[in-house]
Amino acid sequence: MKRPGGFERGADPEEPDRVNAEEAEPRGLLGRFSRRSGEQPPDDTAPPERGAERAAGRSADDGTAVGRAVRDAMRSPESAPSAETVDLAEARLARSGAPSTELTPASERVGVIERARERFRSEPDPVRAAGREVRRARRRRKRQERREQRRFSVQARRRRRNWLIALGAVGVLALTVVVGVFTPLMAVQDIRVDGASQVSQEEIEGALERFSGVPLALVEDREIHRALEPFPLIQRYGVERVPPHTLVVRIEERTPVLAVDRDDRFELYDPAGVLLDRTEERPEGVPLATDGLSNVASETYASAATVLRDMPADLRSRISSASATSAQNLSFDLDNGIEVIWGEATKTNRKVEVLESMLSALADKDVEVIDVSSTEGPVFR
Repeated sequence: MKRPGGFERGADPEEPDRVNAEEAEPRGLLGRFSRRSGEQPPDDTAPPERGAERAAGRSADDGTAVGRAVRDAMRSPESAPSAETVDLAEARLARSGAPSTELTPASERVGVIERARERFRSEPDPVRAAGREVRRARRRRKRQERREQRRFSVQARRRRRNWLIALGAVGVLALTVVVGVFTPLMAVQDIRVDGASQVSQEEIEGALERFSGVPLALVEDREIHRALEPFPLIQRYGVERVPPHTLVVRIEERTPVLAVDRDDRFELYDPAGVLLDRTEERPEGVPLATDGLSNVASETYASAATVLRDMPADLRSRISSASATSAQNLSFDLDNGIEVIWGEATKTNRKVEVLESMLSALADKDVEVIDVSSTEGPVFR
């Protein structure tokens, strides 16, 4: 019978055997391996157990001692060799360069291991060191943030501090007012009078005794004026409240500048024409009013009294009498007999300087009149 392609089936009697051999022979690398080595390729599809059984079977079929040992091991799993274990401590010692403990006794090995453990404990842990560094970085960042926050909020803090100071001051003031007005903690207990010489100090303190026990904040100046009004020698006064219990009254008495002879008695008047005192004897240091100065309500008296008030006390004490025909024509007599023509009641300080300088320059000369009405051209004779 002829095959397709022009070959007959019986033309080559050996072809079937060759074809069968090629079909039975494995192909590829496994086939070549088997042909070269004469062994069968491993069966990857078979389970490991079946492969072991096959190996055991082949060993058993061999009938050797090895086969029997394999057979016995397969039958008793307890006798199977265990997996090898590795001591981590020894591995760590080997990695650190410590001497091996395989050939040392057990006690020495334990000592080496303990020393190695102590060594590793004393060495810094890199994980902990990294954690500490992270925490330090966080703290540095927080400090930097706080510094930046303070730097950008300094104006707000300053305004807040100023507001708190202002509110605190207002609160303290309000508390002081409340305590001083509505409580007896700051009531008047001590009254002191300063500057009294012609007026009796005991009489003034007695007039002010009405304010004892009154809170300092409630002592009115109007009431003090009413208490001091009966004393004509007091020209002006001032009140000082010294917490917690002291009331101080400073007075300035009136100064007599002219003495007027009335009915064999001398009346002392101040520049305002207020009668200060009456005496039978002429007072020393007070000029005697003559020729037009007897009327204390006149303009002439007011001009002469103003000049005498503005003079220094030592020069005023040297004037024995004062006279005037008008407010623009004033004259004074000194205790040494020299007549001083003053003129108007102006430039008092300048006229005082000129008069004192001329008195010093003419002390050894016989002078009767000194005219200082013109400060630019004084005259004497």
